[in-house]
Amino acid sequence: MFASFPLVGSSSRWIGSLAVLIAALALLACGSDESAQQAAEQRASASTLEGVRGIVDPDNLGWPREVEGLNGVVSIAAKPRRIITASIGHDEVTLALVPNERLVAVGAVSKDVTYSNIAAQVQDKPEISRDPEVIIAQSPDVVVTSPFFPIEAVEALQRVGIPVIQTELIQGPDGRVNSILLMGYIFGEEERAFAFADEVQARYESLVSVTVEQSPQPSVLALTLYSDTLWVAGGDSTEGGVIVAAGGVNAAETAGISGNQTTSLEGVIAMAPEIIIIPQPLEFGAEEFRRSLLNNEALAEVPAIRDGAVYVVESKHFTTLSYWNIRGAEDLARLLWPDDFPNPPAETFTLAD
Repeated sequence: MFASFPLVGSSSRWIGSLAVLIAALALLACGSDESAQQAAEQRASASTLEGVRGIVDPDNLGWPREVEGLNGVVSIAAKPRRIITASIGHDEVTLALVPNERLVAVGAVSKDVTYSNIAAQVQDKPEISRDPEVIIAQSPDVVVTSPFFPIEAVEALQRVGIPVIQTELIQGPDGRVNSILLMGYIFGEEERAFAFADEVQARYESLVSVTVEQSPQPSVLALTLYSDTLWVAGGDSTEGGVIVAAGGVNAAETAGISGNQTTSLEGVIAMAPEIIIIPQPLEFGAEEFRRSLLNNEALAEVPAIRDGAVYVVESKHFTTLSYWNIRGAEDLARLLWPDDFPNPPAETFTLAD
């Protein structure tokens, strides 16, 4: 997801953010106050909707306005006051952009602390399913949701006049910022979206400005066990992106694996990771799995097993489709480079007022 951080499209927002990172690295090299001022000016000038994928007319800040989702071009008549997303990643982004009361209902998973980074903020909200009648009963002004929302439900909501926008939450510097700015535009919260995109991007840049300089970078494998089946996260996976941002080499990607795929003990041996992370909830046996790996004689020569470098990590920071993946990368960076990250990262991100 924020995987190997490819540029997707031509977002000028990301180009501006890249310029900030370059300026910041120049500042580290020369310690110039002038460079600091230039970096600040570049950050300020990056607040634009130009190039944001999904915004039909970035010059139109009035209503109605149009956006293009995966389900086509959708018109939004007025600033939405009652929002539903039916997607945990979208819920996480939404609460960073609008006051809590405007997110009027959530799915059960958003209330589950095992999976959700906003569970504490949504406990009192009505619970919905993907049944159109359940959603219609909440009288939403707009539904912003994932590509996995059933098309028949999209069509049912649209028939009663509820605009539905299906968007992907593509990770990586470009995709993450694009999602924040697009959703901010949908909600009529452009200025908050600019500010929050800056906050998220600053945390990412602060992290990678350190991790990109680390050498040698260890081989890290994200490994889980569900229903007696081993899974690894390769290239173009959320967990793989966390590994790269933290300054590691994704062992599964090096082995030619893309996305989340099954593997075997022989596969783990062949990948020979120096570190194994387990982004699996404790409630689903993560600690027991960790101990079974360390005690498995067949794996005894795998460097991570030999050195006892097997760690359970917070799964909701490594697998959610939102900016919270940065928190996972910050925590992993502290594990990989403790001398460079002596202090814990900020526990959370800011929420909308």
